Amino acid sequence: MGREYSKKEYLKSESRKAIKKAVGFSAENRRKVFASKNINEDQYKKEMTAIRQKPFENFERNLKLAKQNFEKRGFQVYEVKEAKEARNILNKIIGKSKKIISSKTNTGREIEIKKVSEKFDWNETDLGDFIVKMFKETDEHFVLPAIHITAEMINKKIKQIYKDEIGTDPEKLTHYLCRKIREKILEAEIGITGANFFTQEGQIVLLENEGNISLVSRLPKKHIVICGIDKITESVDDAVKLCQTAALFGTGQDITQYVSVISGPSKTADIENQLVQGAQGAHEVHVILVDNGRRKMIKKGFGDILRCINCGSCINFCPVYNQKGSRYGNEGYIGSKGIVFSAVQENLKAAYKNGSHDCTICDSCYRNCPMKIGLPWMVREIRMEQGRSGIQSFANKEMMGKIKKDGNPFGKKNDDKLPDKLYCC
Repeated sequence: MGREYSKKEYLKSESRKAIKKAVGFSAENRRKVFASKNINEDQYKKEMTAIRQKPFENFERNLKLAKQNFEKRGFQVYEVKEAKEARNILNKIIGKSKKIISSKTNTGREIEIKKVSEKFDWNETDLGDFIVKMFKETDEHFVLPAIHITAEMINKKIKQIYKDEIGTDPEKLTHYLCRKIREKILEAEIGITGANFFTQEGQIVLLENEGNISLVSRLPKKHIVICGIDKITESVDDAVKLCQTAALFGTGQDITQYVSVISGPSKTADIENQLVQGAQGAHEVHVILVDNGRRKMIKKGFGDILRCINCGSCINFCPVYNQKGSRYGNEGYIGSKGIVFSAVQENLKAAYKNGSHDCTICDSCYRNCPMKIGLPWMVREIRMEQGRSGIQSFANKEMMGKIKKDGNPFGKKNDDKLPDKLYCC
């Protein structure tokens, strides 16, 4: 008779199966797209990395130019140094509004937007985020936040909350929940999104499959964008190419269903050719640009991480993530990226707590990253800094103690007996 699993262990087991299945689809789809277009993957990565790197060659000048162009186009722009400042500005912009909708925003999660959302009638519009919120859980993936939740689990939760029996057909579940989300969208006063990229020319660029982001950014009278200062690109053309890359390496699509370019609040000049701000789209667009340690990352030699386009490919094939899920990384970002952000935004102890010594340094994240970001080397450097500060894993301490005492990591030598523990890295 096989081992009996507790409910908690069963859910973890089912979650890992769901993650493995989704990752397999993504990898296979990506290979098919490259093959169908006769594209060399390594050459493609080099070209996209070069495009992504351009605005960082003179970062401060280009960021200043972007902010100036935003203001010329009618955006209201705020640059903040830390998460708390971002939340304070967000509260001020929201003001007395009550009904708020948001789409997926990794930077919003990074600044702990939940501390603001708890005060309002606030609803997620991304289907995955909506499902995660139903379960009162945390995101398990950059791109697919509900990757760990099965159709059977969703059906049971719908029955519990809404008293409806839908079944386990993903299509029926999707349509049912999308109707629930649409009801909230139509009531909203404020829409909050992230930004996949913003340009030096002063535009916000967003990609999506569901169509919810388009509605969140256009239907409410006020649109608030929250994004890191690292999301800068040189032009709309470059941003669209990077959107294609994010889709290709994120879900294996050649392009997402929608790419939106927002150049300011809605306008019209249909009456006597007089330009008036505020038509069918948002009347106000606010952009909160977040530093929160990004300049510090550049100074510490971790600047390459700012090329990240949040496609999630780094964690798709990460052996640690596939075992630990969102417990590997920090509050804002899952995986090795979360370790680096944790070390810089918080401290070395926080990085250790969030899994710096769990990383196997296997290079899988680097080999699958379209931006060629050396996450394994960054984690290794953080571990070296931790070692210099006396922060070590229990296994490392035990191994070092045996080296000092017996001259080797395995303890007292015994030719007739194998060591009871082996150590690595």
